[in-house]
Amino acid sequence: MNIEGTKKLAGVIELLLESASRINEAKPQRYWYPLSMATYGVEEILEAIDSMCSFRTTMWEKTLLFERKFAAAQGCADAVMVNSGSSADLLLCFLMTDPNNPRLGPGDEVLAPVVTWPTQIWSVLMAGLQVRLVDIDPTTLNMDVADLESKIGPSTRAIFVTHLMGNPCAMDQIMALARKHNLVVLEDCCEALGAEFDGRKVGNFGIGGSFSFFFSHHLTTMEGGMICCPDTKTAEQLRILRAHGWLRNVDTTAYKLGADVDPRYAFVNWGFNLRPTELQAGFGLHQLNRMAGFEKRREIIANRVHAFVDQSKFLTRPHVHSKAQPYWFALPMVVREDAPFSRYDITSYLEKEGVETRPIVAGNLARHPAAQLFASFQRDKFPGANIIHERGFYIGLSPMQSNANIGRLLQCLETFQK
Repeated sequence: MNIEGTKKLAGVIELLLESASRINEAKPQRYWYPLSMATYGVEEILEAIDSMCSFRTTMWEKTLLFERKFAAAQGCADAVMVNSGSSADLLLCFLMTDPNNPRLGPGDEVLAPVVTWPTQIWSVLMAGLQVRLVDIDPTTLNMDVADLESKIGPSTRAIFVTHLMGNPCAMDQIMALARKHNLVVLEDCCEALGAEFDGRKVGNFGIGGSFSFFFSHHLTTMEGGMICCPDTKTAEQLRILRAHGWLRNVDTTAYKLGADVDPRYAFVNWGFNLRPTELQAGFGLHQLNRMAGFEKRREIIANRVHAFVDQSKFLTRPHVHSKAQPYWFALPMVVREDAPFSRYDITSYLEKEGVETRPIVAGNLARHPAAQLFASFQRDKFPGANIIHERGFYIGLSPMQSNANIGRLLQCLETFQK
């Protein structure tokens, strides 16, 4: 498409977006303060149209370019894009049991937090590994390091951390335990893109880190995810696992293929089809350019709400490690034990007033019906997770929210407390 044509199309898209906004504003809105708001615009839509008009919609050059730009921004050797953050967790776990280069085997135990998005746990189990759940520190929402250390046993081979809500774990202590016991470290950073610990971006501490680009996350490709890798060899393994165990999109010269095997259809491993599309990657390229602005805006909003919570007699927010720089995914809060109201009371009030709320992820995963499928989930008690399960909730942190709405939100919280 030529420059003049692109300008005309951009104008049409702007008109369509304005029209859609007016239509949406005219509809009854349940929430004036929703969990998330669209962060994309004309550039992302034009990029998607370009892929469709050029008939290159499946994984192609834009995907590779997005992977390279993401790796540069993340400070890692390479990055592999997939179709969701959950798929990123799944590939990380199957990387551990890759038949060509297994790091872990059947019966090996992975320690993971009991408060996390469930597909992190399911990924470990689906890869044929065992899970032992670790309690969380309710003051940080992250793994309780003391409980983590106490659960390292003879079959423990890995730690799979989650930087919940964008608040980095105590990676100095966790990495020290990993070195002491010769454990593999994996990181779920799906809610923590851009967060740092001791000047190092999360996702760069272990074998790999997973990221999510779902609609409500720091960077969106609608659906999509990424794995950051410490070296190109790990990335190559993941690319093979990502696409059927196929050698496509990797260097075939390192593999010995029989004369009867067509190198265009050479399979050297098992695998999935977890490939993203060019439309998703095109969105990501423009979203990366917006990240700095998103981060500044999120920080401004978070600071205003945190200042209010810090003055509250009834609410607390997560403590941040002295070496950590969080990049908040949302605004989590915990109702104090001595508060004259329950979590249900405050969230019911907020929902009635037009403020959308959620529990902190799944709360204590061991209390969900799915946990009854796995005997090991009933093995331990989780007092820290129970606090979050019973008294924790979060509200949205969209960089697109107006200052006026943030003021209205704080007034809403103040009115409830009074």
